[in-house]
Amino acid sequence: RVQNVHTGLDLTVPQHQEVRGKMMSGHVEYQILVVTRLAAFKSAKHRPEDVVQFLVSRKYSDIEEFYQKLSSRYPAASLPPLPRKVLFVGECDIRERRAMFDEILRCVSKDAELAGSPELLEFLGTRSPGAADLSSRDFSVLDTDSQAGDDGDAFDFFQQQDRVEGEGLPMLNQKGQDAGKSSEEEEEEEALDPLGIMR
Repeated sequence: RVQNVHTGLDLTVPQHQEVRGKMMSGHVEYQILVVTRLAAFKSAKHRPEDVVQFLVSRKYSDIEEFYQKLSSRYPAASLPPLPRKVLFVGECDIRERRAMFDEILRCVSKDAELAGSPELLEFLGTRSPGAADLSSRDFSVLDTDSQAGDDGDAFDFFQQQDRVEGEGLPMLNQKGQDAGKSSEEEEEEEALDPLGIMR
């Protein structure tokens, strides 16, 4: 049942999930529970009175970007403050952030203007009618290379090193052969040897 009857939308952040990347990299995703009867979130098979429920995972940087968009477009909306950005995030910070994101999204779901905003539809990965494809940011959790290090939740110590190796001269392996491999072989080797001991 939808609690916010006037907006037809409930948003909560009941949990978080740590997504591990290569080596020391990784990030935290916050699970947003959406309970709604709004047509924008339903498929053609749903009836108008149906209530749908689904989970959306978002990183700190995604939530921060969404928060900034809302704050600039709707300055009259009094949203709770965004949790501070820190370089290294501990378990305590993650729990505190989840609670603050929960408070922010509950506030958004109670405000009729914000609950129906195109910014919210984009953030939750739903296209508003007649809009371009806004859900292109809904990337795979496996694609951590492009995500790690952009949100303050993680710092990839090896990212710079990998980049330098990839741009330099071809490295020779022990037999003196060119070590330039196809990316498929490279990924397979990394999967078998996550610590890079065999190199």
